[in-house]
Amino acid sequence: MIEVLKLLITFAFVIALIRLKIHVGVSIFAGSILLGILFGLTPLEFTKAFYHSSTSWSTVRLILIIVFIMAMTNVFSQIGYLKDMEKAIKELFPKAKYSLAMLPALIGLMPMPAGALVSAPMIEEVANKLSLKPEEKTLVNYWFRHVWEFSWPMYQAIIIASAILGITVREFSTKMFPLTILMILIGYFLILRPIKDESTKEGKKNEGAKLLLKTTYPILVIILISIVLGYDMVYGAFIGLMSALMPHFNKLNKKEIIKHAFQPKIIFLLLAVMYFKYLLQITNAVEALPKAILELNLPVVFVIILTPFIVGLMTGISFAYVGMAFPLLLPFFTGFDKIALAYLSGYMGMLFSPVHLCLVFSAEYYKAELRNVYRKLLVPGTILFTVGVLYTLLLGR
Repeated sequence: MIEVLKLLITFAFVIALIRLKIHVGVSIFAGSILLGILFGLTPLEFTKAFYHSSTSWSTVRLILIIVFIMAMTNVFSQIGYLKDMEKAIKELFPKAKYSLAMLPALIGLMPMPAGALVSAPMIEEVANKLSLKPEEKTLVNYWFRHVWEFSWPMYQAIIIASAILGITVREFSTKMFPLTILMILIGYFLILRPIKDESTKEGKKNEGAKLLLKTTYPILVIILISIVLGYDMVYGAFIGLMSALMPHFNKLNKKEIIKHAFQPKIIFLLLAVMYFKYLLQITNAVEALPKAILELNLPVVFVIILTPFIVGLMTGISFAYVGMAFPLLLPFFTGFDKIALAYLSGYMGMLFSPVHLCLVFSAEYYKAELRNVYRKLLVPGTILFTVGVLYTLLLGR
């Protein structure tokens, strides 16, 4: 039991640092140091562990993928693809309430911090025409911005999860994709459908389709290589970046791309997550939890649900609950059903987190009362979790 106590102290320490608004990467790294101290590692062992975790292919691969994707989002920003995407969606979905969902969903294809703040002004004009209340605007923007986070292979949480679990991004994404479909359906029936929309405008669908293809082809390249063909995500991300970069190479600000791609805080976060995982392994700390649960007769499913949920709720960040909880839960992941349940639980914590930037920024932008947003979020969120759990049970059969 003493080992479990050490784990709990480490866990509480990391959560406390995050609550004090210390960067997630720094918090996890500090927690890693505390874990090593509690388990009696020497300074030399600390150094060797950091060297091994930082130079392993799984860590290098992880950093390369994130760097390539971050670079591509900056290229998109510089060449005006985000604005073109907005035009394309309005032509393809001229009925106002459908563009309300499609615009934040499209921005959701490109992982970025507080991405809902990018889509918030894009849908404001349409939302005002439909006389939506601030809380309704916030809910639509927030919900549809996050429908892809269960399965879209460009998300950091999915890439980190695949690295920790030792499975391909393709396997993770395809098995989690039904949860994305579920979230879209819930959003349509409970959020979009009740909105009254009398608009009859006709869009130029051919022009919209061409413009959408023009602006999203690098993303499609990544999907083709990594998901359809099944090659490693690192190749898909690199070729996707090159396909966006090369046609516009001469007019792009290369320094800005490099600066955006190699963000020290993000790279340090990835190093910290993999260091934390490695220390859990070499100290045998990860084996302590299942032993304690067997001794206390606690249901394993309870630990799988609660651990990532608490991290997601406290941090509001998907890669935080993956990076912190998944290494700890590895002994319990006897099948993909357990992995899916853990990810779903962490996701629900993140979705309802009061420190989730997308939620906070959306509510602030529309001047919405956060408590009223929570009331509107409660029913679709509860249905998402309930039906999602049923899906994870099917995975276990």
